[in-house]
Amino acid sequence: MFLFRENECEEKPELIIVPMVDVMLFLLAFFVLIAGSIIPGLAMKTNPPETVQKSSFRPKRKVVTVVIKRDGTVYYGNTKMSFNELVRLFKGFKKEAPLVSLVIDADRGAPVQSLVTVMDAAQKAGINSIGLLAKEKNGNRR
Repeated sequence: MFLFRENECEEKPELIIVPMVDVMLFLLAFFVLIAGSIIPGLAMKTNPPETVQKSSFRPKRKVVTVVIKRDGTVYYGNTKMSFNELVRLFKGFKKEAPLVSLVIDADRGAPVQSLVTVMDAAQKAGINSIGLLAKEKNGNRR
């Protein structure tokens, strides 16, 4: 049988917080650096049109963001998309979640035909909730 003496263990356990803070700061930096590639549409910069009205767009459950660049090219994330690819993409999202909203982030200098093409692809896939990203006159994106 073992007998333990109380005098042998004089040190009290300590909680060292510095390594935990280091790990949390590393995780914060990691997520900030990869956020642009995770959230489609935020990685590409556009110059959206300006508006004076407040947004009345209330997205449904699943939100898909498509970017239209100044030259009229359409992107989902960093992938350039054609009309047929957009229809397949939208149908896939519609199959995953029946309630899908589309947000179009179009540059103010983009051709209107590109906007109409994206809207046609969305309607062909069965997406009827479509919103346009615009910048308020004071500079906030909506």
